[in-house]
Amino acid sequence: MSVNKKPTMDELNFLFRKKWTLCILTDLHLGSKHFQDFNKNLPDISTKVLHQTLTELEDVGLISKKIIKEKPKLTEYSLTEKGKQSKTLINEYYGYIARISSDSSQEEEILKRIEQL
Repeated sequence: MSVNKKPTMDELNFLFRKKWTLCILTDLHLGSKHFQDFNKNLPDISTKVLHQTLTELEDVGLISKKIIKEKPKLTEYSLTEKGKQSKTLINEYYGYIARISSDSSQEEEILKRIEQL
């Protein structure tokens, strides 16, 4: 998909159904990140999947990538204005899951983290 092309609803629906999309967006709501930060914060994601998901989020205009340094290459990812609009979705999604899950002891902690967004 071209960065200049507005994504279709099908393309966005497909992207948001992917396992790591909301996790990456949530992480970015807490501040800009370098590639290595995602590896620390999301240890179960493979480098290949992380790269692919970041590229897809950039392609649809939800995040931006800035090259900080060429050698060694250092990039920084941040939310665009469109990406910042996902905050409500993320709050509702994780809040709902926390309220109905069997891990009710973790509900308060999860809801506090969501409020940080």
